[in-house]
Amino acid sequence: MSMATIATFLADAATAADASAAGGAADGLLAAGFALLAIGAVLAFTELFVPTGGLLAIGTAVCLVASVVLFFMHSPVWGFTALLSYCAGAPVALVYGFKLWARSPVARRMVLGGSDAEDEESAPVRGGARTGVRVGDTGTVITGLRPVGTARFGAERVEVLSEIGFVDPGAEVEVVAVDGPSITVRARG
Repeated sequence: MSMATIATFLADAATAADASAAGGAADGLLAAGFALLAIGAVLAFTELFVPTGGLLAIGTAVCLVASVVLFFMHSPVWGFTALLSYCAGAPVALVYGFKLWARSPVARRMVLGGSDAEDEESAPVRGGARTGVRVGDTGTVITGLRPVGTARFGAERVEVLSEIGFVDPGAEVEVVAVDGPSITVRARG
């Protein structure tokens, strides 16, 4: 829904309210306010799972502001009730939204190591001098190296740093440097 469509909708609603002082036009404003509230809620929920760079969030804000305007056009009591309800509900919606988003596929791709296999999570991760890993050893990447992640060298899971770029899970890597707790690897092949 574009800004021009919402502006046209609001202008039509205002014209209808001016044309008829009867209760029918005022009820139309109330229905339009609730419709924009519902559209805003759907846009906000969709923003959690579809990466749009904030476009749906802007659409949500426009719908909510427009619904408050329509509620005020219906009556000041409805307008203030909607405004206070939105202000009180926004923090709750944000907290719930972030908790829901953290479990979404988009968030799992953004967080390092979000795709570990269940059996891999129980094994300890070690680094550097506490391991038996030496320069020249080869291993397999468990979590994607972006550039830090986990690789398996023999029976040990080790936190490693990719020398250049990202390395996908399952790729073969070779240790090129061990400096204290830091192990640097390079993708083979």
